Amino acid sequence: MSKHFLTTKDSQFTSETHLLNNSEQDSGLKKFTQSINKLSSLRVKPSLWQKFANLSIARKQLIVLIASELIAILGLGVVSRYLTTSNLQALSLEQAKSEVAVTNMAYNIKVDQMGYGFRGQSDNTAIIRAAKLNASGQLISPYLKAQVKQILTNEIKARRIEYATLVGKDFKIIVNANADRQGEIFNPDNLVSEVFNYPKQVKATRIVKWSELRRESPPLPSGFRNKNALIRYTVTPVKNPETNVVIGALVSGDIVNGKNSIFRGALTTTAGGYSAIYFRQPTGEFTLATSLAQGESEKLSNLDLPQTGKSLLETALNSAGEAVTARMKIDNETYTVATKAVPYKIIQADDEPIAIFSKQPVAILVRVTPETALNKLLADSFWVQLLTIILALAIILIWTLIQRRTIIKPIQQLQRTALKYAAGDRAARAEIFSADEVGQLAVSFNQLANKINQQIRQQEDEVKLAKLVNEITGRCRGSLNTQYILNAAVTSVQAALEADRVIVYKFDETWKGKIIAESLNPEFPVALGAEIADPCFADSYVEKYQKGRVQAIANIYAAGLTDCHLAQLEQFEVKANLVAPILINNKLYGLLIAHQCSRPRQWQELEINLLRQVTIPIGYALEQASLIEKVENANSYAEIFYDEQSQQQQLLQQQILKLLKDIDKASQGDLTVKAEVISGKIGIIAENFNAIIDNLRAIVAKVQSSTSQVNIAVNENQDAIRQLSEKALTKDTKINRTLDSVHQIKRDLQSMSENAQKAASFAQTATFNAQESGTAIDLTMQNIFNLRSTIDDMAKKIKRLGESSQQISHMVSLIDEIGTRANILAFNAELEAARINQDNNSFLVFATELGELAIRCTGATQEIEQIAKNTQRDTQQVVNAMELGTSEVVKGTHLVEDVKKSLNQILNVSQQLDKLVQSISQATVSQVQTSQAVTKLLEEIYQVSEITSSSQRISQSLQKTVDIAQELQTNVSKFKIS
Repeated sequence: MSKHFLTTKDSQFTSETHLLNNSEQDSGLKKFTQSINKLSSLRVKPSLWQKFANLSIARKQLIVLIASELIAILGLGVVSRYLTTSNLQALSLEQAKSEVAVTNMAYNIKVDQMGYGFRGQSDNTAIIRAAKLNASGQLISPYLKAQVKQILTNEIKARRIEYATLVGKDFKIIVNANADRQGEIFNPDNLVSEVFNYPKQVKATRIVKWSELRRESPPLPSGFRNKNALIRYTVTPVKNPETNVVIGALVSGDIVNGKNSIFRGALTTTAGGYSAIYFRQPTGEFTLATSLAQGESEKLSNLDLPQTGKSLLETALNSAGEAVTARMKIDNETYTVATKAVPYKIIQADDEPIAIFSKQPVAILVRVTPETALNKLLADSFWVQLLTIILALAIILIWTLIQRRTIIKPIQQLQRTALKYAAGDRAARAEIFSADEVGQLAVSFNQLANKINQQIRQQEDEVKLAKLVNEITGRCRGSLNTQYILNAAVTSVQAALEADRVIVYKFDETWKGKIIAESLNPEFPVALGAEIADPCFADSYVEKYQKGRVQAIANIYAAGLTDCHLAQLEQFEVKANLVAPILINNKLYGLLIAHQCSRPRQWQELEINLLRQVTIPIGYALEQASLIEKVENANSYAEIFYDEQSQQQQLLQQQILKLLKDIDKASQGDLTVKAEVISGKIGIIAENFNAIIDNLRAIVAKVQSSTSQVNIAVNENQDAIRQLSEKALTKDTKINRTLDSVHQIKRDLQSMSENAQKAASFAQTATFNAQESGTAIDLTMQNIFNLRSTIDDMAKKIKRLGESSQQISHMVSLIDEIGTRANILAFNAELEAARINQDNNSFLVFATELGELAIRCTGATQEIEQIAKNTQRDTQQVVNAMELGTSEVVKGTHLVEDVKKSLNQILNVSQQLDKLVQSISQATVSQVQTSQAVTKLLEEIYQVSEITSSSQRISQSLQKTVDIAQELQTNVSKFKIS
């Protein structure tokens, strides 16, 4: 990008904004129609003034000539006298300004000589060696000190000054030319520290106190004691030639008091007068430093100015170096007085010295000139004016001819030039014959032509700017990778601005930042990856940057930055910077910063607008990349979740089917079945099922064993019945044994009942675990529904972005329609201008340029329409990706619902198993009750047998016992235990 391109102003977007407003467009069309009507109304009967305006230039000259004759005869004498007096007085004031300027040059000659001499001494090897030794903390040899002191003493003698001192970086005197002050702090009015901070020679006029003069003991004018003096300082940096770092400073000083030789040459040149230097004491009082009077002004020597003169001095101090003049009465005589303040300081830059008036100066130059010559000129001018009146008529007649050549010819030349320019010759310019109205008209024409050319170049530059922004936007949108977008942005912006460094500074949640992208001139240090924490940023700048603030600093040292901020910039050698915010969803993402490291830089308005405009597409590109990344993460999560759920569902279905088969076998009475125990909820259910089956198998085995013993005992009792009559005594023992066996059956049945209750408890636990699994599945489904809601919200935002781009397309079509109407209107205006006046082409030129502007507007709208279409296409792709992610999440939701149905089936099976175990428990309780009845019956038999030994009753009782035992054995045989 060229420098000329960077100096143009950005007005394209402002003009487009105005064109978008329909009401303003209609108003402009109405004004244009009114202008056409005014041109049509020119044929109305002209007024008296219009008649005069329509006269030829020759007739106008004759009328003006007659009027000027009357004015010359009646008023030339009085007016010319007044003008002569006022002009001569003004000339006297201007002469006084010139004389005080000469005085100022004479004052500065000595300062410039001091500066030049000490700039040469700053390269002296002895001085540099002494400064280097002092800076490194080493001792300076007496020989080297003597050598440096001799150099400074020679400077004092050669330049007739009072001070010559070498000061180190610690502000302590290394060597001085007068009294030995080595080791003392010497930093007059902080001039030395200023040179260390900004390594340029400084020249300043200051007041030196008597205490300082007494310590230095310089040669002073006779009789000068116990008072402050005005001194001219030069402070020159001494640099290390190897590192170019300032290691010391040479301070020279020239006391002004009593040195009237400053003015002698200037007074001789200006034929006498009075010149003086005053300085303002800290108390506000003005004191004369030195003065000199020559010629008629010798009586003004050591003049004590009146109150008016002191006010003039005060005004000069506040005029930033501008000369202040006045006419003043001194001893009943009128004098012209001119004053000029000496700059507070002068910085010797590389190209030219820079005068600083940021603080109020202390010294004022005064020039007083008597008006004797002015009065003589006024007397002589009277006779000249009388002669002028006599010759007025003759001059007017001659002037008529001259006026024809000086007015008509330039106007004709201007007309020809205007026709050439209208024909397309953009280099055509009017020749300027004089500085009168015709000459000013020619100047105005040339200025208008230059302005039109400048506007054309500005429009071309704005088109280049728009193309550059589009190019950067295209590069940023060429990828969905965030780092690629940032690298493309900084590279393109650095090339456009020709800056030394362009970076992207990203913030975290605590507003601490890190440099994540950089494009750099290899001559300067790398800043990529640097983490910078500014404690003041969150409180002072976040809100400003979120509102779109763009900060341009031409010189960081003159911008009033804090020390910590300066330190952060100095570590990357920054001299000037340009900062613009990057916003995503109206939230501050980071900063796009351009650094100029080689020198301070005045940022142009177009550069600022470029950085402001570029951050907008960068923010959009980053937002788009972030959305795409979120969509891809969501799709990946959905795919992983879908695969995991599918695997879990298949495994769960297999486990459930296997468990259902085992439960079905157990329900058919096969107590040898064993469910496979695995990890997870199904494993817990299987483990509880196995425990239930083991307990049931043990209970059934004990019941079968007890019933077998009962049958054996009954068979033995049947044999005993036959022998009952003969063995009455043995029946008690056998009945007692039978009773013991029944007691054993009772205990076994009670144990079986307890085991059945435990199995019921295990079944309830399995049911509770299945219910918890259902709750976990419900929570998983809720998370999936939340994910679907998030993806739907993102899809809606992308669709709204597409709708916004459609609105932009609608606005572009409206602009295109406006451009078409403006083009038609320009064509009609050209026809109307050609019909009204063939000789007047200015309106025709305007209509032609309006048509060209309409054509350029149409071209710009086509480019904007293409950008809007690209945005719509990208937005539709993102919406399609979001819809695909949503469908995958819906599949995952259906899969989880299927898993939940399977768990519900497991829960139903567990509940059925719980009911089965409850029924078994109830059956065992019933059997326990039956065994208790048998036990009670046997006890009654035993009691009866003790009462009677009737075999018939015993036989009946035993028969009942056999029936009960057989019934119990039948029920238990249904279970398979081996």
